[in-house]
Formats: sequence, C-alpha cells, structure tokens
Amino acid sequence: MSTTIALRVPELRKLKNFVNAYNGAFSIVAYVTNRFLIDHLLRAGRMLTDNDFEALVIWGVLAHQGVAHLMPPGVMPSAVLDERGRFGENDHMIRPILLRDIAQITGIPRETTRRKLAQLAEKKHISKVNQGRVTSIDQVEPELREFTRESVMRLLVVADKITVDLRDVDGRAGVPSTTSAADSAALKNA
Repeated sequence: MSTTIALRVPELRKLKNFVNAYNGAFSIVAYVTNRFLIDHLLRAGRMLTDNDFEALVIWGVLAHQGVAHLMPPGVMPSAVLDERGRFGENDHMIRPILLRDIAQITGIPRETTRRKLAQLAEKKHISKVNQGRVTSIDQVEPELREFTRESVMRLLVVADKITVDLRDVDGRAGVPSTTSAADSAALKNA
C-alpha cells in the first residue's frame, strides 16, 4: 500500500503511523468504505438507469472522460467553474467519447455498449454528436445536483468515521509495527 496519498491528507499526517493505524482498523475501515460505495452505486443505479449497472458504468465513464481534460490534478474550482459550479462558457469543451473507447475502458462488449448508450440517449442522459457521445448537461440539474450533494455529505461522514477509527488505533500503545521500509522512508520524508 502506498502512503503517498495518505501523506497528502492533513488529518492523516497527524497520525504517528498511518500504516499501523490502517492495519489495526482494517475491518471497520473496509466495512464503512464498502458500505458507502455499494450504497452510492445502488442510489445512482435507481436514479439513472433503473438498476442497469452496466449502463451506469458506461454513463459514469462517459461523464468523467468527457470533462477530465478540464480538471487537471490540483485545479481549484474557481479556475474552471462559474458561480453555479458549472463549466459555463467551457460547456462546449466537453469531449465526445467514441463507442469503441467506452467499450475498451469499461470492458463491456461493443454491441452491449451500443445498446446501453441507446437506452441512455432515450432517457436523455446522453447525446450523440458527430464525434461520439456526451452527457446531457441539462440532465445534471436539478436532480443529479441534489443526488451529488447528498453523496458528498455521506462521503464526508464516512471520511470522518474512518479518521476517528484511525486515530483510535494510532493512539493505542503497543500496536505492532507492520510498516515496510519503503513506507517508513516515505513517512519520514513527509
């Protein structure tokens, strides 16, 4: 496990030993994390695709790949978004994604991908353009915005729970060390 991501999170840098805390809290942390992920997928599946999880994955890949170039790592929202939290004048810069690329990224067969894209288009979740498919911007408001707000709140609760659990184990005296040499070096250089 790489500690480099953990070192970017201020709360985790406060721990004496992230790896030991993680290992000591593993079962609870895994449960809480996976419960959030499954809950999120079930909620999204119900809202967007009538529980068609292949279509949900296809929609998610299309949505993310279409805007990834507009949000490089470390970018601040004010640098790319308008006051409504949208790309504003950059909405036209959402990149269409080709069917073959969606199939390749998802691992879903091309014909299945084509069928799922047609279903998403029928529900107006996506649009077909000359260069591929794009998510429908109008579908983001207001239902998806509210869904995402609720998801963010739930994610923050999960993050807080995990942080509390890691702190609890980190504060225990006598927790055996399981830190690798590479992790120890990364922690010392942080």
